Amino acid sequence: MDIVLLGGSNSVVKNGLRIGLEAQNIRLHNYALGFTGALQNLYELIRHQDTIQHARLVITESNINDFLSLAPTNVILDNINRFYEKLYTIHKKIVVLILPIHISNQKSQLINLTHRQNCSYYGFNSIDVDLYYQNHNLYTFDKAYQFHPMPIALQELGKNIIKHLALFKESKCDIPHTYSQYAIYKPSDYGQQIQHRNSFFHESAIRIPTNQKVFFPKEFLNYQILGLHTWNKPQSQFTNSTYITSLSIENKTQKIIKNFGFLNSFQELQREYLNIDTQCCFYVNKDILPTSEESNGLTIDKQTIRLDFLDLIGILLAKTPPPQINFKKPTKKNNFDFIIPPIVLYKSLIDEYKELTLLQEKSFLKNQNSYLMSFLNHKDLKKEYEIFLSQKYKIYGAAKRIKDSLNYKIGEAIILYDKSHKNFFKLCLELIEIYRFHSKQKGHLKSMLPLKYYTDYKEAQVAKTHLPYLLGSAFIKASKSPLKIAFLTLPFKLKKIAKNYKKKI
Repeated sequence: MDIVLLGGSNSVVKNGLRIGLEAQNIRLHNYALGFTGALQNLYELIRHQDTIQHARLVITESNINDFLSLAPTNVILDNINRFYEKLYTIHKKIVVLILPIHISNQKSQLINLTHRQNCSYYGFNSIDVDLYYQNHNLYTFDKAYQFHPMPIALQELGKNIIKHLALFKESKCDIPHTYSQYAIYKPSDYGQQIQHRNSFFHESAIRIPTNQKVFFPKEFLNYQILGLHTWNKPQSQFTNSTYITSLSIENKTQKIIKNFGFLNSFQELQREYLNIDTQCCFYVNKDILPTSEESNGLTIDKQTIRLDFLDLIGILLAKTPPPQINFKKPTKKNNFDFIIPPIVLYKSLIDEYKELTLLQEKSFLKNQNSYLMSFLNHKDLKKEYEIFLSQKYKIYGAAKRIKDSLNYKIGEAIILYDKSHKNFFKLCLELIEIYRFHSKQKGHLKSMLPLKYYTDYKEAQVAKTHLPYLLGSAFIKASKSPLKIAFLTLPFKLKKIAKNYKKKI
């Protein structure tokens, strides 16, 4: 069985969606490409139409890369509508994946809404992973994956798609559409044919040299240029270098200067209209010129190397404008969200593992620090080690250690008792709990640096003049008196300390 996959890097990434789809008796035709959105899906739909006509199912995802596109939002939405209209004309079972976009703003909402509206309008099968994330508060969890939702989860989703193939439905019949006309231009007469390949892609390109102007054939007059597919792969590559080709595209009234990288990529034109007229042409610039529009996934720095050629695979052209559809509110019909794997459970397992690992690391570091201090004590090197640390690093936390000390915590409990008029018996129980907690921390405190080596040592000394610390210190001193006799006069002493403190502030 033949299945076609259209999408961005989420359909290419290792251990992700494509692995789940590569089941027994399935021949997967993967035409996905990183940093590309709905327009590249449209381009591949046209370029591989013969293979797609023999496919049982077409799976597509593009909403994340549509969101990341640098084009104006109206151009992005037009491209999405173009793609879905063309997708409908192939009359195949379609599954649309709407993946999670953890940045919620007007742009992301419009893009996801447009995908949902098209699915509902044409009757495509949809799996709305974004809505699943929204309903289960998973956007924060998704941030860690940097727009590549948990690959293992997508792999399981791919497996579930294969398991439920029989349930997916055909698209609606007799939906009005404009029969938009598209073409792919490859200027074979203008340069040398080059073969580029790696472990995933194999493309045939035409190398356009710097001194060559390429004009469009008359058959493409009045077509609009939508995007270019390039792979400018130099023969020898330097490590940590970026290679770019600066290209000019112009007609009688407009000129675009745009950079194209050395990776296999499809770059959309961000202008709303750039039509082909009798003077329309493109050529490689001799120098790196200021660009009139940015390129997706391409950054330029001081190490960027300019190439003197363009390896062009194809140019996507459109004769008709994007469809204008009066969409209704999307419905849940043909929705298959129930096959989304239990990502909430995956998150819980990851959180539990992280927490356990953190506890183990803390315990390990605590033990290691204790062993180190014991060794330094044995060798009479502890003082030298402490001096070294204080000189080498800025260590903070002295003031916090005072505020977390037994003296301070007891003082805070006494103040709270005085303000809230708690039962004296409850105060005693609270003080016992504080003492027990700090007794457990004694071993840990012994392995810590003396306060004098901390950068904020002066703040710690100030904390010792705070009322909680003064009251707590008086209480501890009384507890150490013979037969605890000092407790008889402690209430009067605490009142005196509080009175003197108020006079000072």
